[in-house]
Amino acid sequence: MRYPKCSIFIIILTLSLSLFTTSLANAASSSSKYEWAKPSVEFMASHKVMQNFKQEEKNLSKNVSKAELTRMIYLLFQEFRVDSSKDVEIPGVPATSTYYQTFRDVYGSIPSNPSGLIAAADKINYNNGTFTYQPSKILSRWDLLITLNTLFPDIGYSVDEMSEKESLTKLQTFKDIHKRYFNSYDTYEKWKYAYQPLAPEFGIIKSKNENHLGSDLDYVKRDALLGFSQQGVMKPNSKGYFYPNQKVTLAETTVILHRIYKYYGGTGYVPKPSKDEDVTNGTSLFLYKDDVSTMSTSDDFALVNADHVPTLYLALSAKAPVDLKVIVNGEAMFYTYERLSILDAPIIIPFDGAYFAEIFPILRSTGELVHDVESIKLTYYVSDKLVDFNSIEPLSWQ
Repeated sequence: MRYPKCSIFIIILTLSLSLFTTSLANAASSSSKYEWAKPSVEFMASHKVMQNFKQEEKNLSKNVSKAELTRMIYLLFQEFRVDSSKDVEIPGVPATSTYYQTFRDVYGSIPSNPSGLIAAADKINYNNGTFTYQPSKILSRWDLLITLNTLFPDIGYSVDEMSEKESLTKLQTFKDIHKRYFNSYDTYEKWKYAYQPLAPEFGIIKSKNENHLGSDLDYVKRDALLGFSQQGVMKPNSKGYFYPNQKVTLAETTVILHRIYKYYGGTGYVPKPSKDEDVTNGTSLFLYKDDVSTMSTSDDFALVNADHVPTLYLALSAKAPVDLKVIVNGEAMFYTYERLSILDAPIIIPFDGAYFAEIFPILRSTGELVHDVESIKLTYYVSDKLVDFNSIEPLSWQ
């Protein structure tokens, strides 16, 4: 049969279009909107945390619960294990729960445990020290950040050398992280998020003479946000939006955990000592910004610089001469009772960036540490500014 030339042309054109359409369809089916996560998924598969990309692709858009995150961390970072003889209570996850083993091993391994267990919880009340873990909670990006910063504090520690001014400037670049300004600590403490790490907001004390974060928990949030961003683990987009309240997907979580693994050199998690673990003394007392305190304790102790203040003002009173040895950044200084007991002219000790000062009270009559503070009514007076401690109400001794 013979066809007109125009008919042959139409047949060829139709076949060509059909082949072209098929090629496009094949190309589309072979690509994925999660190609950016594929290397991390395959990495997780190689460590038996997930299945391969082809098998997991349909799940990558799903949100992640606290239980799912915890299991991924448990499988990837096998350094998070707790000795079977150790008793670890996880509020909200009883020992009979199917999630208990992974929660016990992962969160029981928090570097600053037992007090640090609260920091990775899903419901926190720092006012009364209560907290709860919620395995079924669907995590936001901020929830994920706070949990990971608690487990991997080295990443946040990278911000420690940053000045107050520099860190506040960097926080301003996050357009969807709210900053609330207060003219005093009194007004700050009335704020509902004053001591709430799970709130993606910062409280800042700003007045004529002050411009700094409101509390130590604001510094925790600062370290997490700036540290993880600076190290490329969790970053805002190019326009400065972090999307803290957006529910995190499995694809995002996979990539973030892969980045953390690589941050530690690709060989697993080897934690560095936390700042609290650097404190060698068994007893820790705390110095806060703009706080004038009296305190007493037996033997030597660490005075922790909780709010990163630059200077310690220190004096003491006692019924018998007590001299002090003070160590800051490894440098020892000695102060006599006669100098220390001048309450209206306290000694001045620069912290020079130190997280704590070690204080050794030496009873002059014995040359040994003071063990019985009550018998000599030993009282320390501390502040971060020059104060006449004579105006401070002394401790009430029974």
